Amino acid sequence: MSWFGGLKAKVLVNESLAKHTTLKSGHGAGLWIEPFDKEDLRALIKRCRSLRKKYFILGLGSKVLFKRKKVPLVIHLGSDNFKRCALEGSDIIASAGVSLNRLLAVAYENGLGGLEFLSGIPASVGGALALNAGVGWPVRLDIGTFVYEVEVMDRLGRVRTLSQKELKFKYRGSNLKSRVILGARFRLFKKRKKNIRIKMDKFWDYRKTTQDLGYPSAGCVFKNYNGQPSGRLIDLCGLKGSRIGDAQISAKHGNFIINLANADSKDIVSLIKLAQRKVRAKFGIKLEPEIQII
Repeated sequence: MSWFGGLKAKVLVNESLAKHTTLKSGHGAGLWIEPFDKEDLRALIKRCRSLRKKYFILGLGSKVLFKRKKVPLVIHLGSDNFKRCALEGSDIIASAGVSLNRLLAVAYENGLGGLEFLSGIPASVGGALALNAGVGWPVRLDIGTFVYEVEVMDRLGRVRTLSQKELKFKYRGSNLKSRVILGARFRLFKKRKKNIRIKMDKFWDYRKTTQDLGYPSAGCVFKNYNGQPSGRLIDLCGLKGSRIGDAQISAKHGNFIINLANADSKDIVSLIKLAQRKVRAKFGIKLEPEIQII
């Protein structure tokens, strides 16, 4: 009997990770496990701890680059039990596996504003909270501003709800990365649906105009440095359009690395290192990746 036997879960062996990331690059997961519900997730987490098995929690894969040939265990909260979205007054309670597109649709349908700036970001609620997803145009807006509480599971399988006071959000980060995010309560405000749609379209149009959305990517690769856009620093180094294999620094946005066809993870990593090396040599600035490199 396998070590994960008895769990209600979808289990795949040697699953391609390129199928599960927005970069469409990556090798395989030795085991890909989708628990049925929180109890099965708890049992799985506890078994991993007792057997000292390392795992990676993956959402929609929009900010992840798998450079390893094989990741032993990936846990994906992909069952319907992790994709619930409910309304309570002006609050939306969303599970970790809910896509931001779905979250925005529920907000729009119920005339609730605040999250329009997330329009077009291909992430799940869990991933967006961990990285405090947001935009820097026309002003800085982050998802953490609208979070009232977050339900999490720790590495011992214990579930608790973190209050607003216990949550710490920062630029492209939070204090949630060491926990498994199960869901969150978003506190929004009443707004005319027409105005919500106008604002959502405004952010979506901005993305289409400024970002290279025609090819697979992980969005912005690097964090901005002290308010200086990393894309501009990369551009000033003459790196736009630089290519290694099928990986390319976008000619449209210097902070995007795109997959032209079948980019290998090692080529994407090489471009990341090239950008870091050139920016450091020219400006004395060390670019910090915004994406997770596994």
